[in-house]
Order: sequence, then C-alpha cells, then structure tokens
Amino acid sequence: MGIVIRQGLKTSIVLYIGVLLGALNNVWLFPQLLSPEEIGVLRLILANELLLATIFQLGIVGVIDHFFPLFKKSTEGKNTFFTFCLIYPLIGLCLSFLFIHFVPFLLSPSLLEKYSNLLNYRYQLFFLVCLITYQGILLAFSRAHYRIVVPSILDSFLLRVVLVVALLLLSIELIDFKQFIGSIILTRIMSIIGLLIYLRRFNIGKLNWHFSFSIKELRSFINYGIFIMLSSASNVVISNLDIIMLGGLIGEREAGIYSIAFFMGTVVEIPRRAISQISIPIISSAWKNNDIARIKTMYQKTSINQLLVGAWLLLLILLNLKDIFLIMPKGEIYIQGYFVVLFIGLMRFIDMAMGMNHEIIIYSRYYRFNLITNLILILIMTMLNLFLIPRYQLEGAAFATLSSIIVYNFIRLVFIYKQFKLQPFTKQTLICLALVGTIALVAYSTSTLELHPIINILLRSLLISTLLAAGAWFFEVSEDANRLLTELIKKIKLK
Repeated sequence: MGIVIRQGLKTSIVLYIGVLLGALNNVWLFPQLLSPEEIGVLRLILANELLLATIFQLGIVGVIDHFFPLFKKSTEGKNTFFTFCLIYPLIGLCLSFLFIHFVPFLLSPSLLEKYSNLLNYRYQLFFLVCLITYQGILLAFSRAHYRIVVPSILDSFLLRVVLVVALLLLSIELIDFKQFIGSIILTRIMSIIGLLIYLRRFNIGKLNWHFSFSIKELRSFINYGIFIMLSSASNVVISNLDIIMLGGLIGEREAGIYSIAFFMGTVVEIPRRAISQISIPIISSAWKNNDIARIKTMYQKTSINQLLVGAWLLLLILLNLKDIFLIMPKGEIYIQGYFVVLFIGLMRFIDMAMGMNHEIIIYSRYYRFNLITNLILILIMTMLNLFLIPRYQLEGAAFATLSSIIVYNFIRLVFIYKQFKLQPFTKQTLICLALVGTIALVAYSTSTLELHPIINILLRSLLISTLLAAGAWFFEVSEDANRLLTELIKKIKLK
C-alpha cells in the first residue's frame, strides 16, 4: 500500500486544490456570472463529451490498463503498443462525427426544443470528444508507470484554472459564452501537449509502425476493448443519467441548478479517484500473478481509508450546508438543491466504503460481470428517474441515483464474496461508523449558533476535523492514516 498511499495522497492534494478552484467556479462564479440555462448547457456539454468519448474510443483506455504490462519491459514494444493505441480509436471518432452531425434528425420535436441550446455547440462537442479520447490514452500510459500526480495536475487543475480566467474575461465582456466553451477545447489541447512531453521521460511517445502483434493478440485487444467500451460507457451513463434526463424531462435551467448541487455532493468522492488511479495497475498485476492475498489487503485498506476520509468530507459538507447556501451568490435559487447534496453525498460515501470493488471485478476473469451489473443499474436508474423526476424533480433524480447505487453495490459485494471469498469490511469499519455518528451528533448541536455563516463554517469544520482525527488516532481506525500522522509529527519535531 506504500505507493498507493504516497501517490494517492499527493494526487488527493492536487485534486483538492482543483476542487477549491472547482468550488470557486461552481459555488461562486457560475451562479454569479452565468444563468441557470447556461450552466445547464455547460454541464450537458461536459456530460455528453465524456459519454461520447467513452463510447467512440472503443475501450482503448481499458486495453492499455489491461495489456500494457506485457509490453513495458521493452522500449520498442512500448512504442509499438503506443502507436497502435493512437490509431485504433480513429475508427470510432469518425463514427462519432457522423452521429453528432446527424443527431438533430434523430430527435423528436420536443427534445429538439429542450436541447436547442446544446445542439448549437455540437461541433465543438466533436472536437472535445476527440481531445478527451487522446487525453485519456496518455493518462492511461502515465498511470501504467504509477505516475498520476503530474497528469492529475494537467487533467483537473489546468481545466479549472482556465475556466476561472475565462469566466473573468466573460464577466468583463471580452469574450462571449461561445468563446467560453472554446476555452475548454484550448485546455484539452494544452493537457495533451503536456502529457506528451511528460511521457518522454518513460521512453514513450515515439511512433513505431513495425507492428508485430499476432492475430490472436489483436483479437484479444479488440474483444477486451469492446467489453470495456460497453462497461465504461455504462459507467458514464450511470454518472450522468440523472442530469441528462432532467434536461430532457424538465429543462436546462433545472439541470443547471441540479449540477451545482451535484458538484457539492460529489466532493466527497475525490479521494477515491486518486486511490483508484494508482490502484488500477497494482490490482491488474496482482490478478495476473493470482495474488489473492494482496488483493484482499488492497480491498480492505482502501475501504477503511476511503470510509474515513469520505466521512470527514460528508460531515463537513452536510453540517455546513445551510451556511454555504447563505454565502453563495443567488443561494436562494440554488438552495432548491439542498436534498440533492444530501442524497448525492450519501451515495458517494456508500460507494467509497465499498473499496475497490469495481477494479477487482474489471481486472479479474469475471470482467464481463461488470457490464451486467452496470446494465442492471442503468435499467433501475432509468425506471426510477422516469417515475420520480416528474413528481419530485431535483430531489427525485437524486434519490433515484442514491437508491440505485445502494442496490448496485450490494450486488457487487455479494458477487465478490461468492467468487473470491473477499469482502471489504473489518472491525475497524464498525468503529469508524460509530465514531462518525457520535461526531455528527456533537457537531449538529452547534447548528443553533447565530454567528456569521463563514464563522459558523470555520468553527464547525475545526470541531469536526479535530474530533475525527483524534478519534481515528485513538481507536487506530486506519493503520495507514496513523502511520502518515506519525511521520508528519516526526517531521514537525525535527524542524
């Protein structure tokens, strides 16, 4: 777990700097400078960008994660595989252009009206699909070398910095909204250039056209890529189905309000993204060596570590939520998403507590089961959204997502235990939950304070952080957290 914790911690720091910038965008600048309709269009562009790229890249990112260990010992082999991975998605990207060009002829008149603003940007969307595809390929090669900090800076931090600058230019009318969307394209291009330069240090980046793959190997790449494409696309659908269906069933304005609340709830999940990126090559390698003991250790340690940090973030967000809306621009509009934050935050927390269940399944011989569970989840989510959104609107979409994810994780938990006799929970899990519940009650008692909202947030956050850190240390909830804290104390003493 050493490299996982080190790289995960560094990446989490980068991601949280990005989250602070994201919070500046989502909680302050977006509501201040953009209308709910414009926010809705932006979120729908980003959601569809990720969905279409995941479909039309034909699973190439998963192919890199799964097959790269076979080529990494040879510089020539790495560059041959790299060249193949750049060429393979071109087929899908050509298809994506045709789809995006003809999509207005495929929609009903009612959907054309609801998505009219989004369709005005469909060619920009195509360029974003191409760029995020190749950005994902380069990120996968970096991840395969257990290096995710610099790529995370380029992937998360850079986009948010450019968005801040673009929003400021928009506010003084130096650019319009269309050019603001263009700034996202510029960011993707900058990220790709930066990743190409970064990969040169690992002797990756040169094109090698002397392919030596056998027909069997190519068939394996393509078959696995198709399954990963379907599985990854279903994951993206799962992540964005609620906001896409809100846009179609109610309108772009509600999708904009929902997206702001959704972002606030999603902050809970940031540490999982960091740990997942560095865990992927380790779990993939462990399965190739049939090292079940290592996988069990990863499964349980990632679960308790994610549970601990996820609980901390969930408490900070939910117990300060009313004060956050009080200081937020146009908070009286966006407070409509109060229960969205609650449901999405709980959903992310539950998902984190399950550890690396997705990675364990997707890199095992049962990787096809991941697609089955995803399709089941999409079906449940679609049915619940169709039923709940017209009745409860924003809260209905969020509750549909929460309910579906609980069922989804239960199915995967049972499957992993049945097939591998592995499960993520230990006695520390119960101790952590009891500790979190106690702290929640203590912190909630401060909700009657009638101080300035910012002072309330600072005092309550300090109380939650202190109690949770002290409790986790005293009860030895996480071995990794205690080790990191011990090392930090030693460094402070040396200074």
